[in-house]
Amino acid sequence: MVTSPARLTEVEKFLDTVTICPNQLGQIAALWGMRNLGQWLAGERAEILDRRAAIHDNLPKIAAQGWRLLGCGAYFAYLAHPFAMPSDQLAQRLVREVGILLLPGTMFRPAEDPQGARELRVAFANLDRTGIGHLFDRLSGLSWPLAPADVST
Repeated sequence: MVTSPARLTEVEKFLDTVTICPNQLGQIAALWGMRNLGQWLAGERAEILDRRAAIHDNLPKIAAQGWRLLGCGAYFAYLAHPFAMPSDQLAQRLVREVGILLLPGTMFRPAEDPQGARELRVAFANLDRTGIGHLFDRLSGLSWPLAPADVST
């Protein structure tokens, strides 16, 4: 937003109020949810934790090939790949040839950081445990040229 510093201060107050003070209907809905959706929330939490565990459980399928798990949260995992190509090219090839959509690490690191070329982000929030297993099975079946050992570490 382009405006004067004085008006920007007023806009910030407005945005803060809208964020912190939801309307009455929103407050009623939130209260109902807190009182009635505990069991549903527990189920959702268990599912998210199971998906995360599935990433760890399936990692041995690809670890021997040189893949490494760099981080794993509730919805995304970051992997270092072993192949002799940068992650942006690898991501395109995975979509075209294998039907796997991953995001290259180059999207999440500064252009001058070479680690982005070695990393991929896996979004697994839309996969169940079985789907995550299939993903790792497909990755384990890749026989593309590997990068020299010192490059993939």
